[in-house]
Amino acid sequence: MIVKKVPNSKSKHKTASIRDLADYIREPHNQNPDEKVLYANGRGFLCDDHAAQREEMVALAAESVRSKNPVNHYIMSWREGEQPSPEQVEEAVSIFMEELGWKDHQAIYGLHKDTDNIHLHIAINRVHPETLKIVEINRGFDIELAHRAIARIEHAQGWQREQNGRYQVLENGELGRAPYDPEKPRQPDQKKRDMENRTGEKSALRIAIEDGAAIIKQAQSWEQLHRELAAKGMRYEKTGSGATVFVGDVGVKASDVDRNASLAKMQKRLGEYQPAPQRQQVAQREPEPIKPDVPGWKDYITGRKAHYAAKNAAKLALDKQQEQERKQLAEQQKARRDELMRGNWKGKGEVLNAMRSVIAAEQAAEKAALKEKHQKQREQWRQQFRPYPDLEQWQRMQKSPELAEQWRHRASEPQRIEGASGEPPTPRDIRAYVPEIVGQQVHYSRKDDAGRGGGVSFVDKGKSIDIHDWRNRDSTLAALQLSAQKWGSFTVTGNDEYKAMCAKLAAEHGFKITNPELQESIQQERQRIQQERAQAMKSEQLKQFERYAEAVGAERYRVTSIKMQADGRKQTFILDKKDGITRGFTPQEIAQRTPEMQRLQRRGENLYYTPLSDRKHHILIDDMNREKLERLIRDGYQPAVVLESSPGNYQAIITVPKLGTVHDKDVGNRLSDALNREYGDPKLSGAIHPHRAPGYENRKPKHQREDGSYPEVRLLKAERRECVKALALSSQIDAEYQRQAALKAQQPTLAKAKPALELAAASGSAIDAYQRHYRDVLKRQRGGEVDLSRVDSMIAVRMRVTGHDQAAIEGAIRQCAPATRQKDEGRDWNDYAQRTARYAYSAAGDRQAAELGKYRQQWEKLEGREPVRQQEQAKAQKIERDNSPGMSL
Repeated sequence: MIVKKVPNSKSKHKTASIRDLADYIREPHNQNPDEKVLYANGRGFLCDDHAAQREEMVALAAESVRSKNPVNHYIMSWREGEQPSPEQVEEAVSIFMEELGWKDHQAIYGLHKDTDNIHLHIAINRVHPETLKIVEINRGFDIELAHRAIARIEHAQGWQREQNGRYQVLENGELGRAPYDPEKPRQPDQKKRDMENRTGEKSALRIAIEDGAAIIKQAQSWEQLHRELAAKGMRYEKTGSGATVFVGDVGVKASDVDRNASLAKMQKRLGEYQPAPQRQQVAQREPEPIKPDVPGWKDYITGRKAHYAAKNAAKLALDKQQEQERKQLAEQQKARRDELMRGNWKGKGEVLNAMRSVIAAEQAAEKAALKEKHQKQREQWRQQFRPYPDLEQWQRMQKSPELAEQWRHRASEPQRIEGASGEPPTPRDIRAYVPEIVGQQVHYSRKDDAGRGGGVSFVDKGKSIDIHDWRNRDSTLAALQLSAQKWGSFTVTGNDEYKAMCAKLAAEHGFKITNPELQESIQQERQRIQQERAQAMKSEQLKQFERYAEAVGAERYRVTSIKMQADGRKQTFILDKKDGITRGFTPQEIAQRTPEMQRLQRRGENLYYTPLSDRKHHILIDDMNREKLERLIRDGYQPAVVLESSPGNYQAIITVPKLGTVHDKDVGNRLSDALNREYGDPKLSGAIHPHRAPGYENRKPKHQREDGSYPEVRLLKAERRECVKALALSSQIDAEYQRQAALKAQQPTLAKAKPALELAAASGSAIDAYQRHYRDVLKRQRGGEVDLSRVDSMIAVRMRVTGHDQAAIEGAIRQCAPATRQKDEGRDWNDYAQRTARYAYSAAGDRQAAELGKYRQQWEKLEGREPVRQQEQAKAQKIERDNSPGMSL
């Protein structure tokens, strides 16, 4: 079964449109004497007779003032030879209306027959009979629901399913949609295909798709595009804000030819549009048949073109003649009015008005007579140039009914496979098909259809195999397998759809098809299959990384593995670190190291990515809840990646181009700090920061589930983009740094570190440790200006190594750091101390502490803690000796 939605007439008022539609459904013979009604009915009405039901539908539709026409018209068609009973029609209408969500609405329907295919017209009023409001289903995409309904009707009543049907009822009763095949060639829309079916001539859109799409895809310049299209009789022209592809003088929308043929996408690829040279010659195209070698088609199409050319010429001549007659009458009437009105009519007003009335009546009669004459002339023109018959009718008129039948059933013609030798046909075991010897041929039918009157799937004729059920992929595959057994290599002949299917099957199963025109398609299909197999073999983690990396667009990625110890400590390992240097991995290297990363995950370690780029900042916004994430996006920031690092907790990566100034590093740090203070973790600092790797588990102990498993880090969003708003913010920050640098240049002063002697005396082990490390670090600096913030971070890490906790480090920095500055820096020292101490205990601090652990005893001695440790060790040894059992005397 197939279903179509008939568009409503735009020229008619909805009242007239509904009445005409209802009358046509019940009484089609008034418009087409050959169309008969087999069954008709209505539902949802108070009255039983047709006229009353029609007026009820008009009245209810009138309640929807804003809708131009709330009545939808659908046509359901059965296959040739299928005829539903009245009970099946009622059931089909019920299923259809229920699937579309209009179960209780008004409907008028009729089963018609005017061809070998029986079809059901159904008009449904979308206005609900009780609420008086229009019920809109699936946001207006009701044709999709109509296809679902057709699948349910086929299943419920046992009708044969269309080979290319969108939906099919599965074994569990649910609807399954046929998978979308991106490799399937584009087709013209239904209206153009209907015209092709009537005339046998390819539409301009089909020609553009077949001959123009490849040229448009492969063009490397506008000049090449125009030149190659012109050689095929086509033009690509800018029209308004879009583009049109002309085949001869017929234009089609460029994006209908190929999704990448729109003006915007072509300009993105080839640059600003350049028109074709004015003198470029465009080849002339003759009309082309959709099926080659149709007997009599050239005579038919020549006669059709001549008929409509004469019709159009006669119409133009008639219009010109009638316009001249209207103009001539208007001039004559004006001259007569001027002549009668000439003279002095002063004081004769009543007579003047009477004269005007008489003249107006006479001239109105003359206009009416002329209008009636013109209407008769147009009717004569219509009778003279009746619609030209379609190809099937024309062949019957030419006394060739067999050719008409051949054209009508051309889609059912068997496709062919031809071998090199004439090996006699013998029955063979071919999958699910049963062979039957019929004369000098072997007929193969599906085992499932045996005994049920099923048709023949394919026929072995010796030198060739005819495939009758060629639209069925299994039948074509079985016929190709038989051909491979018989001949090894062979040629396929038939339509393009069949050949494309054979090329795919040859690539999948290794058949040797010798058609030269199919070799490129077979090779491309083989490459596609290999790529799909390679993709299927990839791990889910690698697939997620590829999506993530495509969105982030970093040059390299550092991979960090952190293992949580039982005592809460972290053990950090950077996969690419060698001789103290880490550069990160390329995406290709990540793919190679994925098995190693998976092993680390299985060992219970947490995995992190750090995107690294010379020309971009990749800003991590950490520790967001859903509300903060939505606010970030609502405020205009555009993350390239959004991760759910743990249930209800999110991370976002924003990509921002670096500005290429000396302040890039500081700008990135400030940008990260500002965004995390507003939306994420206010404690996070630094533009280069690791984040959890998507596809791997978050193995923090607090996230462990009752069953012992851990949540996976989910990649919620991945879209390659650079954030415009973040770029504007980084530009503001850079401008501030530039301003400060300019002021500093005007008053040059070197911020030199104060000598240690100037430090105020202080008490407390942490403060004393800070001062000792401060003096030691300064000794190791070699001249020039000292970055005191860097000195403080070094001291914080040192103090962590020697056993000071974060709070003690923060307190020491808060008290001592201001005294080391030459002048007041206007800092928030509380915040500065918090961030510096937090850095010592961050992931970066973890790595530094692990690397610097070998200096622990040296720094403890620097802090003056070594003698204390020795005393404690001696005391412990004495206690151990005293408690050990002595020798008895």
